[in-house]
Amino acid sequence: MISWAMPLVAYMLQQETPTGLLRMLTVLRAARLGRLVRVFRRVPIFREAWMLIRGLSDSARTLFWTCVVIFFVTYVFSIF
Repeated sequence: MISWAMPLVAYMLQQETPTGLLRMLTVLRAARLGRLVRVFRRVPIFREAWMLIRGLSDSARTLFWTCVVIFFVTYVFSIF
């Protein structure tokens, strides 16, 4: 559906540059992702999956610093 709809929308909006088309595609993808998140939050069957996603996003900072520490420890021990 996207293969024929996007050139039509670009023609209707008179966007000649490819960057404008890419920007529009990014906005549409974000909107579609937003709809998916809303479904995940509302449907009771996905409650456990939503809890896992929320827990992962809440612990992203801790996971990042853990990876940094593991990288430096590995780097230090690889030198010696």
